[in-house]
Amino acid sequence: MLAETYVNQIVKKIKCPKQKKDEIRRQLLADVNGAIQQGTPLEKVILQMGEPIAIAEAFNEDLPENDRKAYRRGVIIKIVLVVAAVLFLLGGLAVWFLPKGAEIGSSGIYHAEQVERRSKEVIQLLDAQDYDKLLAYATPQMKRVLTKEVIADARKQVAPDIADWGKRRKFGKCYMQEIRQQGKTSVVVQFNVTYENTGVTYTLMFDDGMRLAGLYMK
Repeated sequence: MLAETYVNQIVKKIKCPKQKKDEIRRQLLADVNGAIQQGTPLEKVILQMGEPIAIAEAFNEDLPENDRKAYRRGVIIKIVLVVAAVLFLLGGLAVWFLPKGAEIGSSGIYHAEQVERRSKEVIQLLDAQDYDKLLAYATPQMKRVLTKEVIADARKQVAPDIADWGKRRKFGKCYMQEIRQQGKTSVVVQFNVTYENTGVTYTLMFDDGMRLAGLYMK
């Protein structure tokens, strides 16, 4: 593994604006290369620093609130546009306007504990490959998209070089925010999940009936 690859794996999981990510990337790369120049092998540097997702979680815990809010706004726009594009291609959407973000619970529809619990259930069903039950949680539009083949392809794109993610170790911190558009309210959730052989960031969208309306993995 190259130093750049290791650092990029860390930075990819840090939930902050791009400018801040670039700054963290430069600093981490300087630290790693500095240790290598002093005679420490890269493998040992990585062993001392730890797994990328663990380092990223530590950064996420220490981020100032304004960076977290800026990141959440970016996530909302990105995931909604992804879902909009998919639904449009399927003929399930005629017009789609950019949404407005709102704090979780502000609509009175969602409760953070309920949203987090449902998000974990969806991820657990994905891990268990229980597609029948997963479809029971989904909107009609998502049922047309959420096939075994599509999910398998998405998993391959997350970690092309890793055939087996291994067992799930832990759920990281859950980030969520409501979005409002065209008189409808949804909630977008991001979850970092650690597996034995990789780390995955899930982005999920639920409608006002807590049905799965969007799913993205990276």
